[in-house]
Amino acid sequence: MTRRYSRRSILRATTAAAIGAAGIGVATSSPTVARETQSIPLVAGWNTYAWCGPEVPVAQALADLPLRFAYSWDVVNQRYLGYAPGTPINTIGRLQHGQPLWMRLSADADWTQPTFRGPLPAAQQLPIGWSFIGWSGEHQPVWVAFSEDAFGPVAEALRWSPEVGDWLSYVPGESAQQLFAVLHPGDAVWVRMRLPGATWNPVVGVVPSDEANQVVAGQATYYHPSLAGGPMYCSGHAYDPQDPTIASSVSWSCGTRLRVWRDDRSVEVIVQDTGALAQNQVDLSEAAFRQLGDLAEGRLNVLIEVLSGA
Repeated sequence: MTRRYSRRSILRATTAAAIGAAGIGVATSSPTVARETQSIPLVAGWNTYAWCGPEVPVAQALADLPLRFAYSWDVVNQRYLGYAPGTPINTIGRLQHGQPLWMRLSADADWTQPTFRGPLPAAQQLPIGWSFIGWSGEHQPVWVAFSEDAFGPVAEALRWSPEVGDWLSYVPGESAQQLFAVLHPGDAVWVRMRLPGATWNPVVGVVPSDEANQVVAGQATYYHPSLAGGPMYCSGHAYDPQDPTIASSVSWSCGTRLRVWRDDRSVEVIVQDTGALAQNQVDLSEAAFRQLGDLAEGRLNVLIEVLSGA
């Protein structure tokens, strides 16, 4: 089992030089240029690395490798792209700076990439769910690139480790893994987003949107069935368990529009009632609660996004 270390132990460990002591320190300003990757060692079998050179045809970038097949990921259309040398299969076309690849090689090889001198590509907007992304910046701690906020836009990041032949995980708010504490130039990562609007900059990391910053951790419950037909405080209308827009809260005023998230599931509601509730708790109609989970669960840990005020 891969050991986990706290951020403090990684920073203070005498073995930090093996990871790259100079790269462990948290940068005080965002880098504006990519780092030259020089030569990346690849192994026979599967490898995941990003292209850190200038834009070129994929066949040119991979010409010197004993490559069997390469995959990439179209973030916008959420689909795989492929390239196989010596065949007509080439839906990747050209490699962009920072574009990650999932490659299968027939033998060990060193992947030498040219120095990148041009302007960085525009940041990519990451949808909810999984995206395959590449890192081309300086050595950076994972909690800086992906945040250490347990309730932020990033739910999990995965990097393939040829050393252990498995995926290594980083979860914001938890200790980093020994072999996945630092992003190195050329790393390729699968990242799972729980909130919309954040972007990925290959030399900065995940940049939350203004909308993503208006999110708090909370809990969701649902109205007791005995309250059906009773008047709601804000509007005076009768409570309808089948109306998926109804929410009760003491943390947000009447008329506030909220989006309640549970992983990649969400429901949009309007605060129409109040009651004996805790801070950052929303009491939902049965119909709204069912969009997040089963009624039998009773209480859910959620993220609550403020869409607009009253």
